[in-house]
Amino acid sequence: MRSILKDSSLISSEEAIEKFKLVPKPRMKEKEIPLDEALGRVISRDIYSPIDLPSFSRSTVDGYAVKSSCTPSSFTLKGKINIGENSKISIDTCEEAVEVDTGAMIPEGADAVVKVEDVEVIEGKIIVKNKVSFGLNVGWIGSDLPAGIKAIRKGTLVSPEVIGLLSAMGKTKVYVFAKPKVTVISTGDELVPPGEELTLGKVYESNMFYLKAALSEDGFEVLNLEQVKDDYEAIKNAISSAVETSDLVITTGGTSAGERDYVYRVINELGQMIFHGIKFKPGKPTFLGLIRGVPVVGLPGNMVSSIMVYRKVVRPASRLLFNAQIKENSTLEAISLIDVKADSKRFTYVPVLLLRKGNEYFALPLKFDSYMIGTFSMAHGYIGLTEGSYVKEGEKIKVEVTSFHDDPVIIGEEDPLLTNLDASVYPLGSYPAIKMLEHNVGDLLVISSLYKKPSHFDLEIKRDLVTNGNGSCVGYDDWVSLSKLVNNPSIKLKYRSLAPRFIGKAKVISNDAFIKGEKIGEEKIYFVALTDKGIDLVKVIKNKIEN
Repeated sequence: MRSILKDSSLISSEEAIEKFKLVPKPRMKEKEIPLDEALGRVISRDIYSPIDLPSFSRSTVDGYAVKSSCTPSSFTLKGKINIGENSKISIDTCEEAVEVDTGAMIPEGADAVVKVEDVEVIEGKIIVKNKVSFGLNVGWIGSDLPAGIKAIRKGTLVSPEVIGLLSAMGKTKVYVFAKPKVTVISTGDELVPPGEELTLGKVYESNMFYLKAALSEDGFEVLNLEQVKDDYEAIKNAISSAVETSDLVITTGGTSAGERDYVYRVINELGQMIFHGIKFKPGKPTFLGLIRGVPVVGLPGNMVSSIMVYRKVVRPASRLLFNAQIKENSTLEAISLIDVKADSKRFTYVPVLLLRKGNEYFALPLKFDSYMIGTFSMAHGYIGLTEGSYVKEGEKIKVEVTSFHDDPVIIGEEDPLLTNLDASVYPLGSYPAIKMLEHNVGDLLVISSLYKKPSHFDLEIKRDLVTNGNGSCVGYDDWVSLSKLVNNPSIKLKYRSLAPRFIGKAKVISNDAFIKGEKIGEEKIYFVALTDKGIDLVKVIKNKIEN
């Protein structure tokens, strides 16, 4: 008897993907593998950077290291620091300069580097004619990533960029999930294996080979390809055997209303049907079943249907089930959360974080320099700007997506309470968090009272502001709230957790979560949840505080 799929019973492809959440997640095994074998695999543990990146303050150009406060002036060349050299040379007076290579450490006492082409050499003196800004051409220690930060999140697909970041952190091995095991079963009396003689009424089997290629590309291990005739017992035996050894079984054919379409009937006998039929053309008779805890996906026999349903349902659903994050390699339009400008003379690539709100995407352009492999690898994509161009907040920009997934996202001030959370954490400071709040995008925002008190918040904590040390004062990037406390700093830090590195070398200001010292004030940290994911994260943070 034929079983007709009524239109009223069909669900959308988005609803079909949600139905996969009803499938118990398999406990994925993990293994440690050499880095040169990790491409395309999925990271199974959060990875924290064991070192600061860069691990020392370095020059980003060939030039002369100076004290910026001493410019413009003439300088006596005190010596040279080559790349890779651990030099003890320091700048002690306003009359001294040190020659440095690109990538070389800058000497103690210097806070800027003037390019070779921007100076004159007259009678052995280095002449700097213009005022040099603090931090010019310097990549500060930890300005890319500080030691201890979550650099790579569990579930991240290992791309060439990720391998570059792991190498930069000194890693030679990495823990990855074992590849999920899949069996593909193709059904139909009309099917003939490629290479055999094709008689009238028969067609060559093609679905299996497409699916093997697509699954392999997406990080699965295809255990078996099996072709079965339209025989109820043969199909039943094939599926029953497959669920014993596989994490996922995919069948093609036998899902529709024909008298010899047996596959969905086997599912009803051996297990349960989660859905049967989607509002999708081509691909209407697609189903999802569950047998002994193993998902069985039934695709139509038409190859175009199989391709489209795999791309639009199976591929995104596999991310939910197996952490099989798929590389996007696509372009999308996003609304810029902040102003961003290109270099005045060069085409400029800027890495961005992506955030989704409904069907809209928002992009947060990141502060970036060419040595920042960590920042580039953690970004979801990048934008390309023609020389001298300017993008205003709220304008749409085209983003080249490298990898993107809907993990919970936390953006704002750095705080120890944000460690070991099941989320992607970007401690970029209050400024981007405020911009996200204005656009009502993101999951959890962390904002300091030094920047702004939000009109609503879900959690407030107090931190003492303290100072430690003497001499020149270490400051912060202007996205970070502590930048409000220091005028004309000797160094601008990107992360609060870098403050302890400078105790004993300069005057340091931070809160008592990061350093000990003399109390100079108080700071309130506000946690603002914008989504259910954010609310859940606040609950976890509150539990941390209570325990």
